[in-house]
Amino acid sequence: MTPTETRPLKPAFILMALEKELGCHDWTYEYSDDHGVWRAGSAHEKRIKEMVKDAYAEGCDPADLFYQYYPGAGCNGPYHYGIERSWEEQLEKQLEKATDDSC
Repeated sequence: MTPTETRPLKPAFILMALEKELGCHDWTYEYSDDHGVWRAGSAHEKRIKEMVKDAYAEGCDPADLFYQYYPGAGCNGPYHYGIERSWEEQLEKQLEKATDDSC
């Protein structure tokens, strides 16, 4: 039995908390002239990165959830947040899933 199977609530909780953080993250904080906004955004990015690290450690892949909120252009790349799958790899995964679902 894997750790994820023996503790099913922890991965689910991590993903729920991560979704909340992703939803309220200021993705363009680096462009702010206000140092306080930059500092808060930088700290929030670090918190998200730690949650992503925890999700991977628990055996769940947070990339699908991350890319639901990630705006892409104009903000730090996915690797700044600890995401191991590139945008291109995410698109390929979604294409494979759509192809599998249509059969």
